[in-house]
Amino acid sequence: MFFTAVVFATVVPITLGLLLVRRGQRRIGCLLVAHGLSVGLLLGGSEFTSTTTAALVADQLLAGGWVFLFLWLVLIAYVLPDGRPLSRRWLLWVRVGLAGAALLLVGAAGDRSTFRQEHDGLAPPVAWLSPAVSAVLGTVGLLLVVLLFFGSAVAVRSRLKASAGETRLQLLWLVWGALAVPLGLLLLWANHFLLSDIPWITAAAFTGVSTALPATITIAILRYRLFDIQLVLSRTLTYGVLVVGVVALYALLLLAVARVGGNDTLGGLLTVAVVAVAVHPAYAWLGWRVERWVYGYRSQPHQALRLLADRADAAASDTFGTPVTDAVTDAIAEALRADRAWVDTRPGDADDRVVRTPLVHRGEGFGYLAVAVPHGRELSSADLALLRDLARYAAVLVRSERQGQALRESRSRIVAGREEERRRLRRDLHDGVGPALAAVVLKLNAAQSRADVDARAALLAEAREEVKDAIAEVRRLVDDLRPPAIDEVGLLAAIRHRAGALSGGLTIEVSGPEPLPALPAAVEVAAFRIASEAMTNAVRHAGASRCRVDVSLNGCLELTIADNGRGQALATTSGVGWTSMRERAAELGGTCDISDRREGGLLVRAVLPVEEPPASAESRVER
Repeated sequence: MFFTAVVFATVVPITLGLLLVRRGQRRIGCLLVAHGLSVGLLLGGSEFTSTTTAALVADQLLAGGWVFLFLWLVLIAYVLPDGRPLSRRWLLWVRVGLAGAALLLVGAAGDRSTFRQEHDGLAPPVAWLSPAVSAVLGTVGLLLVVLLFFGSAVAVRSRLKASAGETRLQLLWLVWGALAVPLGLLLLWANHFLLSDIPWITAAAFTGVSTALPATITIAILRYRLFDIQLVLSRTLTYGVLVVGVVALYALLLLAVARVGGNDTLGGLLTVAVVAVAVHPAYAWLGWRVERWVYGYRSQPHQALRLLADRADAAASDTFGTPVTDAVTDAIAEALRADRAWVDTRPGDADDRVVRTPLVHRGEGFGYLAVAVPHGRELSSADLALLRDLARYAAVLVRSERQGQALRESRSRIVAGREEERRRLRRDLHDGVGPALAAVVLKLNAAQSRADVDARAALLAEAREEVKDAIAEVRRLVDDLRPPAIDEVGLLAAIRHRAGALSGGLTIEVSGPEPLPALPAAVEVAAFRIASEAMTNAVRHAGASRCRVDVSLNGCLELTIADNGRGQALATTSGVGWTSMRERAAELGGTCDISDRREGGLLVRAVLPVEEPPASAESRVER
């Protein structure tokens, strides 16, 4: 049976190597052929014994030939997938390793004691170096060969880190095939220590180890998209670790039963029962861990949403910590096993490695959630579905943080604006009204001291004119604080007056209940300013011929301004006028929305509470 396994392990690499040579991969194909020939000659030849001089010479010179059982595969690891080492330094490293293999062959050929033990005391037929020199050369060569062996793993890892797309997929096939080596060795050890060396298990393990790497190397070059290699790797890790755990548990339980001194049959049945009960929970737990390590939370979207919520709560509770948006994007990147995630305000340039999904909240898009996909990986339908679900919840959190930030900035601007307004009033009163009144007083005093009637009358006339100028200045200051038309004719009439001043070639209609009940002063001013701004936009930018302003009361003041112009609400929402209208409504706890009408044109809708909300602690502190 062992001879059959050797034949199979010889024919498969040679066949695959010739196939690669025919497809143009001469270096890797020749290395596979050399591997198959080495397995056939070294292991197949070990089944035959001969005492002829030629056979003894071959045995002496090939005493260190066991290195060729894996040397060719190690060299393939250095040059896959293009047949060249990663850099000149790696090429030098390979050459040093090959020199070490040559030193190992020279040193092993001079090991006379080992040769005598294996050939019934016969002396080596070829005169060779002294035993001391051979031992030194063999030791140095063995060290270099071991470094060459482990260096292949480092070289593959370096290629993986620097690779992308097809190259990465090809290297992952090599990694998967390399997993057969430790798994095969574990199976051989288990067969030896636990099952008393069952021949067919030994042959199967040897065949699997000898053919797995050549097969996966060929697939990596010719058909690397045959399967989802990441899925294959995750399943292999799951079952491999599970097999190792089951074998270890089985051995420990048998050892424990033997130490206790129980019945072997009963102990075997008990061991099998315990292992059978533990396999399924262990598989479920291990499979979830490996799946999460490779793909993230795509098979458990509820866990991804919980991760997102936990990160957002932690960020929100820490005032001076990570912003909520950063915490959300970090959680999404972890859930999808992506390189990183971020929020874009624009679609961005086309990039195969970046997947973008829109962030939409209450029907309004305000950005894109961008995810950088790792090299060589494509998001599956399950990944994309999870990304869309996460984007829906992330949109709420990101929009809330932005609105909170906008509210804080708006409050700061309100406080700053209030203080600037006070400073302006103080400056105008100090520099304008104050000196004017002081001049009036001085002229009145001068007029009082004049005995000449004409001179006194002239001074009083000048004082009268200066008092009129002071009154006009005071009226200007008052008008800047609040539109006077509101107090003179009411809100609706004031809006009509403003519409009449703006109309020109545009017909503006204003309607609403008359008379309006008493409204808070701030509500009246905000409604007037919003209506004025919306009508101004309709006149200057919309290209409209008609505009209608409606005022209604239904627990709050609702103001709608509709025109039949060009529309394009998305382009309008970023303007200064729109921002001003929205902030005026937000200051009073209301809302102001802008949208396109089905009939064409824009619709501005502002809802303002008519009852003043109770002052918060923060607002009381500001006052």
